[in-house]
Amino acid sequence: MPPRISPLSTSLCCRATANGPVTSLTAYMAGLSLQNRHASILGSLANLPGAMHKKKRVGRGPSSGHGKTSGRGHKGQKQHGKVKPWFQGGQTPLIVKLGRKGFNN
Repeated sequence: MPPRISPLSTSLCCRATANGPVTSLTAYMAGLSLQNRHASILGSLANLPGAMHKKKRVGRGPSSGHGKTSGRGHKGQKQHGKVKPWFQGGQTPLIVKLGRKGFNN
């Protein structure tokens, strides 16, 4: 926490030193430069630059870089249809074999 400075101090504001010593609290408050704020800042909210990415448009020709197979690769179930990301090709899943937590010694 910064040290407390009395309102009669002349070293607080550049205006106070230019106009001479501050003699009253009202003169000190008048010398401060306070920011003016709008009634509501909700109307001026915006994302920071780089926070939003453009949607990847797939299947729009070879020059787009995501044409033909649209980033899915060649052949296989993942390219032709739907497969759940945890599917392990028909083998017994590790989560079933070993359980969710703990182990068998």
